[in-house]
Amino acid sequence: MRPDAAVAFGSALGLIQVGARGIDFLGGGRWDGVATGKLAGIALPVSLAVLIVGAGATWSVVAFILLYGLGSGALAVARATIPLVFYDKAAFARATAHIALPLNVISALAPPILAALLTHFGCDAVLGFAVLSSCGALAILFILGRRRPNDLPASSRTRPPVPQAAASIAASASTKS
Repeated sequence: MRPDAAVAFGSALGLIQVGARGIDFLGGGRWDGVATGKLAGIALPVSLAVLIVGAGATWSVVAFILLYGLGSGALAVARATIPLVFYDKAAFARATAHIALPLNVISALAPPILAALLTHFGCDAVLGFAVLSSCGALAILFILGRRRPNDLPASSRTRPPVPQAAASIAASASTKS
């Protein structure tokens, strides 16, 4: 692949990630963070598999950028909203703080680990490790989905759907007049 094409594909990634966040927002709360995470978690290993199977051909890079961009953008939303599924709004900040430390440690350790894999074993090892890691994360998301609490009302865990929010605003406006 030509360097200018690689730069163009890479620069499109950010736009696609933002698009995935927009799609989740337009969903208006119809699904929670775990559902978003599971969908995003499926997209990541599939995107890597497409890249591996396509051996870096242009079509596989385009498919990878689309799938990976959508998956990683949706995963950013899921990371922020999954705690709302398991904790009420009062405990959300504390839970998020506890989750942030391991996430930050993993984010800090990833570049030197991936660089060592690339240097000693090549790009196939890096892609294989990425597939294994993303499949592990996907398995954890499915476990979280099975442990979703049923005792908390949905309104205390997720943002209300857009029609419910509009109805709530209309109801409060009519009681004030």
